[in-house]
Amino acid sequence: MEASVIALVAINARFSHASLGARFLLANSPDWLREQMCFLEFNINDDQVAIEEAIVALNPAIVAIGVYIWNRTMAEGLVAALRRRNPAMTLVLGGPEITYDTESPLGLAADCIIRGEGERLWPDICNRLLQGSAVPRLPDPCPPDAGQLVMPDAWYTDQDIRHRKLYVEASRGCPLGCDFCLSSVDVGVRFFPIEAVTASLRRLLARGARQFRFIDRSFNLGGQHAEAVLQFFLDRLEPGLRLHFEMTPDGLSKRLRNLLRRFPPRCLHIETGVQSFHRDVLVAVNRRCDPEAMAEGIAWLSAEAGADVHADLIAGLPGETPASFAAGFDKLVRLRPSEIQVGILKQLHGTPLRSYAESAGLRFRQEPPYDVLQTATMSCDELNDVRRFAAHWERVVTRRLFPRGTTLMLESAASPWQRFDLFSRQLDAEHGLAGIGLVEMAAALLRFMTRDCGLAEAAVRQALRQDYYADGRRLNVPAFLRE
Repeated sequence: MEASVIALVAINARFSHASLGARFLLANSPDWLREQMCFLEFNINDDQVAIEEAIVALNPAIVAIGVYIWNRTMAEGLVAALRRRNPAMTLVLGGPEITYDTESPLGLAADCIIRGEGERLWPDICNRLLQGSAVPRLPDPCPPDAGQLVMPDAWYTDQDIRHRKLYVEASRGCPLGCDFCLSSVDVGVRFFPIEAVTASLRRLLARGARQFRFIDRSFNLGGQHAEAVLQFFLDRLEPGLRLHFEMTPDGLSKRLRNLLRRFPPRCLHIETGVQSFHRDVLVAVNRRCDPEAMAEGIAWLSAEAGADVHADLIAGLPGETPASFAAGFDKLVRLRPSEIQVGILKQLHGTPLRSYAESAGLRFRQEPPYDVLQTATMSCDELNDVRRFAAHWERVVTRRLFPRGTTLMLESAASPWQRFDLFSRQLDAEHGLAGIGLVEMAAALLRFMTRDCGLAEAAVRQALRQDYYADGRRLNVPAFLRE
């Protein structure tokens, strides 16, 4: 090859995210290879033509793109455009979205696909390509030894530290084996040496980093490894420190709880994947969790750890009905997590779910994000109702525009799901899914809570008025909320 520039391209979901995978490739490339690499980082809100021009301007011999569910559509358009502009360019693709979809048009457009973790394969493939040697389109996957990897903290810039979420990891893999998750494909959990993890964190803290987002799939199941990471931060508590972990709520050991309760309020943001409280549904997708222990764990995290707890439910799992999903939602609301996310089941490439989805009566969209359209126990209309509910829940409750008002609405309901579902239907009829102003939202809440819920008008007005004044954000309270 005449040109020797390698373009390593990351396309993130938004600017605030930074690509950890690309930085691991950079950190684990030899110096001679990094000297010929140019790291280009974009997000899906950037103009595709501008991304194309930035790549072509380098006249690269090799272009490598990580493909994920959020950037698949953009990657397809970008790859086609690059092929038209320079047919001689070598295209290397990687990432979970292409690892198990190699015979798709996007996969067939690639000269080489790195399946799975690429830190060991990447330097060898680049070396062979730069020497003019042939490489297989689908080289054998070659998972790296976590103990031999170089941590990528040096490849976070000062701007990244000031303005973006820093993704870090202490382990790879997940022990749960849920059929709908790609982590179920991995065998076991592999831990990075705790000395390497803490040394990396120490360097980032010294550079001013205060927000860390661990991507470990079930952080708390790491036992002593997880405890060592928490103790590391407890020994270095500073104002503004913000830590995000994904935890399995039925796996909170006594030692772990003792560590968690020592963190100050708002330091911890803990994401807990509930998915369903229906035991038979969990068994159907091989999710090895105890529903009652999950409930106890979430309640404990919310009340005792002082953490912001984000809990997920998934609609459309095999065997879940509208009634059982609503019951699970009601149960979760009463456990008082800080946030509840209502999601829709997705059929990701490579997951075990794909092998039996059709026989289980599940029908999915064929384009990203591959969400379920119908199941044997939930119709298309019923799943669309969940989508509508989820969109308004995100808008009204998760964004915390009127937290006192919505708390008053939900706490007085026999079924929070039924009450908010009714409000969502009215909101959808009046405003659809288009934007709605604060005044219109306040008016809709006041009308619904007094007319349909029978709540005292004075109490509702007071709650909404306090929300309107919150943090000094809104000075002109509308007349219908004034005393």
